[in-house]
Amino acid sequence: MAETGTASTRVDGGVRSIARAVEVLELFDAAHPIRQLRELVALTGLPKTTVVRLLATLESLGLIVDRGDSSYGPGAGLLRWVKLAEALWEVGPEARQIMARLAESCGETVNVYVRRGLDRTAIAQAEGTATVRSVVAVGVPYPLASGASAKILLGGAPDEVLHELAGRRSGLELEPLRREVASIREAGYAVTHGERELGASAVAAPIFAKDGRVIAALSASGPTSRFTADRVGRYVDAVTAAAREISEAGLGPVEVFL
Repeated sequence: MAETGTASTRVDGGVRSIARAVEVLELFDAAHPIRQLRELVALTGLPKTTVVRLLATLESLGLIVDRGDSSYGPGAGLLRWVKLAEALWEVGPEARQIMARLAESCGETVNVYVRRGLDRTAIAQAEGTATVRSVVAVGVPYPLASGASAKILLGGAPDEVLHELAGRRSGLELEPLRREVASIREAGYAVTHGERELGASAVAAPIFAKDGRVIAALSASGPTSRFTADRVGRYVDAVTAAAREISEAGLGPVEVFL
């Protein structure tokens, strides 16, 4: 799995106890709906007493449930926020139809990514039709320094974002990053192989708001073995055309946040 960083490493200032609580919640996912106390202690690196206090607080708020055998899972209190987030971050039906057509024509998984600080997050997904496919978790932040969608989003980001990213990411130099982003912005698409994850490739293009801002990136991603030179050319044409369609149709209710 690609490195995404914990809540504690992503916050800049802020309240440490809140970041630690969110870090505990982030350890639960589709692959790990239940976690043992010892796992939570090992994965957070926090003292056991601190983890127990965090779990007790989260349980009192309905965000964690104690199963009674030193194991824990997400609490029912999260359902209210899940439904609220789904409603507010909804991608419109027309945009979803375009994504579905793109996934069908390419056979690859299609995602819409948005930038949140120094991360990018998929807010909508249409899974590819191939048996072996690339699927990222919707709602999970990924680093903005790697991947085709990241490069597209950086093309619409303020220069201070590039500064901060280069300052925080070891081995990432500002001027080469600026040149790469400018070249991708001029081309209108990005292609990457193995940047986010070894063996995974992607083609991405910008989605624009009516005022011309880059508000999201549309990508088609899959195993590098399928991204041959011939297919990449076809994917570029298909992804850029679909991104233009979504830009014209609008991304949906979520645009008010972008």
